[in-house]
Amino acid sequence: MSSKGPQDAAVNEGAPLTGSTSNGAYGSAEDGAASNQPTALKDILRKAPSDLRGSMQSIRDLIEEHTGKIGYLGSYAIACNSLTGPAMLHLPATFHRSGLIPTLFVLIFVCILAALCSLHMANTISKVPGNSNFKEEVEYAEVFRFFWGERAYMLAQLLFFLCISCLNISSIVDTAQTVDTALGNYAGSVALQISWDPEEDTLSWIHWVASECSQEVKIAGDCLPYVDDGEDSSVILTAGYMIVVVIFLPMALMDLKENALWQIVGFIVSILASFQFAIAFIMEGLDFSSQSLWGESWSALFGVILFNFALVIAIPAWLYEKEDSVDAANVINGSSVLSVVLYILVGALGSMAMPNVSENMLESMESGAHGVSLQIGASIFAFFIIGLGIPLFSVLTRYGLVGSNQFSTKVANMLAVYFPFGVGWMLYEGQGITNLLSWGGVICTSLVAFILPLLVALHTVEENEHEGFVSVYGIYLSCFPSLEHDKGAQIRVLKVLLALAVLSIIAAIIGNIEGDA
Repeated sequence: MSSKGPQDAAVNEGAPLTGSTSNGAYGSAEDGAASNQPTALKDILRKAPSDLRGSMQSIRDLIEEHTGKIGYLGSYAIACNSLTGPAMLHLPATFHRSGLIPTLFVLIFVCILAALCSLHMANTISKVPGNSNFKEEVEYAEVFRFFWGERAYMLAQLLFFLCISCLNISSIVDTAQTVDTALGNYAGSVALQISWDPEEDTLSWIHWVASECSQEVKIAGDCLPYVDDGEDSSVILTAGYMIVVVIFLPMALMDLKENALWQIVGFIVSILASFQFAIAFIMEGLDFSSQSLWGESWSALFGVILFNFALVIAIPAWLYEKEDSVDAANVINGSSVLSVVLYILVGALGSMAMPNVSENMLESMESGAHGVSLQIGASIFAFFIIGLGIPLFSVLTRYGLVGSNQFSTKVANMLAVYFPFGVGWMLYEGQGITNLLSWGGVICTSLVAFILPLLVALHTVEENEHEGFVSVYGIYLSCFPSLEHDKGAQIRVLKVLLALAVLSIIAAIIGNIEGDA
């Protein structure tokens, strides 16, 4: 049996072999084959490049196809670390001031609202053509460009940048203050003071040690490094701030996959530290009489809690980097519930164990007035939990800037990494960090984490027949089965969620205005 290829066809076309042994017949066949071999070779060479190009393109597509590397543990770590930011430190004071029942209610309410916003955002991203399996890098602002155009994209990009920069700078300053407090408890901390007061030296060194504080000051949580004197005539660059820069700035230059390991470390430390706090609070003794059920002021309640639930900012980058086997709905719902449990453990028990807790619970715990175990645990908690949020926020900001193809990696690093580290030290003293937390949380985070995801989700449900690939209402279908495929019901629920989000933000704004009055 023989296989007929292009060369065989060419030979047969010229003078088919007859098997004759006569010189004439044999010579004729041989000459014909020889004369047609160049033609056959040309046919092969003409077809080869196209076949080769096709094969090479297939190989290139296979190599370049993005494959997520973040599994369930890394996904939970990133989600929980996004939910347990610097505002978590203010929860014990919030429980004490606003009461047990209102704080628990708002925590659970905002948790459900934030989880649904995150699920809707993930589902909207899956509706982008060709992105059902999240293989395309669709960042936060890109969603609004695709569904609403360039102006919506620019607004979303600006708000996203301001939101994460606010969170990042808060984390940097909180971590630096923690490091300075830890240094002050032992050998002391040092800082370079830069003054523009003509009666003071332009540059001077100042020193701080915790032993300078009285026991009463420590118990009140007012033993703080480099307390602001109320004069806006100087700024300081502390040893703690420089340590934070040296440790966390290189991590901020990594990508999300490289950061996943550190996020897992932070996640594990967060759980262990939270339970260590709970045990220490119980062993110290819980004063139930000091914890009001209804509280005396609800002014800052929504502002502080809304600032905690900023999971949406991590959703786009995480979806792009997660493994295919990781279910988005499971991670979002599970991490939200776990975070609320940690909030209640640390917030409620901390409020009952420390009746005079300061606005930032670490200030009371790190002073040593509540025991060495809490003092050490507070330092570890702040350094790992709050500190490891710094590179995460920087990475998310850079992804958002580079993914839109509007900025190079170099420019994105300037904005996402060097800018927060470069300006954070100037907010170390005074009320700058407090105002950043309150107003940054209410305005930027509220819009980015709640209002915009719901608005774009409502638009896609109304205008798009495609339901998406993320189960938004999966855990609620047993109670509301019509939500699964009823477009009208989904639109009504989205409008209700949007109204609740707006009312929550209004309550937070009013509370902040009353608090500043």
